[in-house]
Amino acid sequence: MKLVIKNALIYDGGGSRPFSGTVVCVDGIIKLVAGGSLAVPAGQVYDARGLALTPGFIDAHSHSDISILAAPEAAGKISQGITTEIIGNCGLSVYPVTKHNREHLQEFYRSYNVEISWTDLNGYRAELARRRPAADIVPLSGHNTLRAALCGYGKHRLSNGELRQLQALLAADFDQGAAGLSTGLLYVPGKFADFSELSGLLTTVARYDRVYTTHLRSEGNLLLESVNETLAAARQAGLKRVHLSHLKVAGAANWHKIDELLILLEAAQNAGFELTADRYPYTESLTQLSTMLPEPYSDLDDLTLTKTLQNDSDFARVETVLKALPAERWQTVRLVAAAGHEYERFYGQSLAAAAAALNQHPATLSAEILRAGAAGAAAAFQGMNEANLRRLIRLDTVACGTDESARPADYSLGRSHPRGFGSTARFCNILREEGLPPEQIIRRLTSLPAQIFRLPGKGRIKAGYAADLVLLDPDEFSDTATFAAPHQLTRGIRRVWRRGELIYSGS
Repeated sequence: MKLVIKNALIYDGGGSRPFSGTVVCVDGIIKLVAGGSLAVPAGQVYDARGLALTPGFIDAHSHSDISILAAPEAAGKISQGITTEIIGNCGLSVYPVTKHNREHLQEFYRSYNVEISWTDLNGYRAELARRRPAADIVPLSGHNTLRAALCGYGKHRLSNGELRQLQALLAADFDQGAAGLSTGLLYVPGKFADFSELSGLLTTVARYDRVYTTHLRSEGNLLLESVNETLAAARQAGLKRVHLSHLKVAGAANWHKIDELLILLEAAQNAGFELTADRYPYTESLTQLSTMLPEPYSDLDDLTLTKTLQNDSDFARVETVLKALPAERWQTVRLVAAAGHEYERFYGQSLAAAAAALNQHPATLSAEILRAGAAGAAAAFQGMNEANLRRLIRLDTVACGTDESARPADYSLGRSHPRGFGSTARFCNILREEGLPPEQIIRRLTSLPAQIFRLPGKGRIKAGYAADLVLLDPDEFSDTATFAAPHQLTRGIRRVWRRGELIYSGS
């Protein structure tokens, strides 16, 4: 199959200035990139009429692990130009699967109605191939899932023998094609890992020359300490490739730490670390509602938490703890998802507003939502600063990540954070407002993530590379998704091709 795109303003993805030209693709591979007009043989010829042609965007931080099986058309991603997604982030992969973690994973992803029938990465990839997703999927190995596969979700310090078993599980994932290791040190059971466990795992990452990506143990009060922990563990393991997931400074009391953070990152790079990061271009995060809970409830996985809250005394204790939070806190937490349908009318609203409509205290409402199903309860948290966001994404080592699942345009598989449909355009437009040249902005969505995750043949418009291409109108390229209507499509994307096949056609 031949595809010819002529009269395009070509951004090659490597940071070079754009030029007018023609791209010829055969059987999903770019065969020729030529400046100016070019006489080409008959085939599928598309006239770009001067619009911008870029490499397909690479989502450096995705959570489409199961949603891509339930909705392989990946409308939210491809409609914003994404042709490749990095999954298995924040310590949460869907492999390996054993008797210790199968029930939890199945419950966590219950809303997608996908049976987790595999046991390892090879089995998952076979199921993925059967579903034929619109986007290419690049897997990471998730530490939380690895640990749970070995010894469940309880608070447990690994013995030396268990650490060796964990290293073997990680090595098996690498042998089956995982691009790196991810950790989610905020979540159960990753939060129980000590320094020796982390550095021990990172020796395996270093041996395979893969990347280590981490959702830091803290992104707020202990942000700097958490970055130092990550760098120290990598240094002890002899690992240079470190990637910080959704890099941020959370909580108004911590916003001033941005200067110290930037100094710390620069020092690490000067010391020889190949230190990179990703970021979604929004100031509201999205995670499990259960992260609001203090100990001992914060040490429970969501499945156990739901079972625990069936007990009236535990429910009352959680309710009491939540009522101790400042009243203004409930104005900054927005309900995004809940188990069942009775709370759907409140999606996108603050918990304060939802509770007022029900004549309840927000703490009571939150506890009831968690009791109905903590695994399906998600919320957006206001805690970031726009100025800090801009300073971070201006760093030339920061790629764009949605931190979201691929979902259909309707709401049949739940609601996204607006980042699930609008991240790439918003990321580009913020950087444009900051004065970065467009060719450098495109590099952040293409060749930079390809370099971070070592994706050969991706991220460039260059002969021999995959024909993953995006045609867009720079003047119209903008996000329209909001919390009220989070599945609104990005404007300005005209065509998206993956391996030379047209997978999206916009207005």
